[in-house]
Amino acid sequence: MERDNQLGIIILAAGKASRMGKPKALLAYKNHSFLLNTVHLAQSVNPKATITVLGHYFEQMSAYCKQYDIPYVLNAEYEKGMSTSIRCGLHQLLCQFPSLNKILILLADQPKIDPTHLSKMMYNLDNEPVNMVCTSYSGTYGVPAIFKQDYFNDLLSLEGEKGAKDLIQKQVSCKQNTVLCEEGHIDIDTPDDYNQLIQREKLSL
Repeated sequence: MERDNQLGIIILAAGKASRMGKPKALLAYKNHSFLLNTVHLAQSVNPKATITVLGHYFEQMSAYCKQYDIPYVLNAEYEKGMSTSIRCGLHQLLCQFPSLNKILILLADQPKIDPTHLSKMMYNLDNEPVNMVCTSYSGTYGVPAIFKQDYFNDLLSLEGEKGAKDLIQKQVSCKQNTVLCEEGHIDIDTPDDYNQLIQREKLSL
């Protein structure tokens, strides 16, 4: 796949992980960490640039990013909610790569999102009359989501804990700007969530 010189990717990994008690992005999954798996997922669509937004556990997370050559930025306002991490990541990407006109937002703890899902999202964005494509799961809409430049000001104006969720739900208008991922709702917030995920993986082998 050729590099998409107009695409930037933001990986959100700044949260407190208060219910996990440690940085969940660094938990082991399929021979890597959640974060490194997400970086590999991002690379599958060959973007111009990727940035990982860090916050809580910054020293531990940044050391890991340096070890694996993962570009990162510190969101000093991460305690104010996910919206600040989206703003921070987008601002950083646009400062470094002002020609970007598409932004994909990923979470570091959605293990069931795969390259095929991202490819479908990219296809819809590039071939349908839409400016945003998001993921549908469990009767709702959310990230991963990809936005064309028309939405950059909206993303830079986000506030609160919900990140881009409200913006996404307001803009869903047709089947072309959603891609179903039946297990997309699976994220990892607690030790029980993580243990159940690992057990399911073992049973599927």
